[in-house]
Amino acid sequence: MTTSAVLDAAAFDVIDTAEGAPLRHLLRRVLQRGGDVRCAAVTLAEVCRGPARTRRAEVAVSRDRGGQRVLVVPTDERLAKLVGAVLHTAGRSSETMADAHVVAVCAGLDAVVVITSDPGDIAELATAIPATRIVTRRPEAITPGP
Repeated sequence: MTTSAVLDAAAFDVIDTAEGAPLRHLLRRVLQRGGDVRCAAVTLAEVCRGPARTRRAEVAVSRDRGGQRVLVVPTDERLAKLVGAVLHTAGRSSETMADAHVVAVCAGLDAVVVITSDPGDIAELATAIPATRIVTRRPEAITPGP
């Protein structure tokens, strides 16, 4: 089983900081083991508020300090319908649309670690994608690994 990572907005707040070293290490391990690192395009809309934050996101997306690339998943018609299905299945309103995008990006993957500050919301929405094992981690709770 391949494990991938999906980044929510909170990941971008720490990815290029000293506190983000364990996160960067985790992402490198995911890539080395054949997984990929993704984020929803709508996540970038959350993050890219102002030139400084936009530049930080651009650097994180183009390459982590180790040169890994984050795959930005655009909201096309298929993903939009999947987001709607996630919201409907979870009985949630469009207030959680950004989190529903994160969950929809997980669909079709074997196992996913979602880096988020909203683990409860993600876990609730993840019930709509039962074929994918989704676990959440807060960026500050990731510990350095071997």
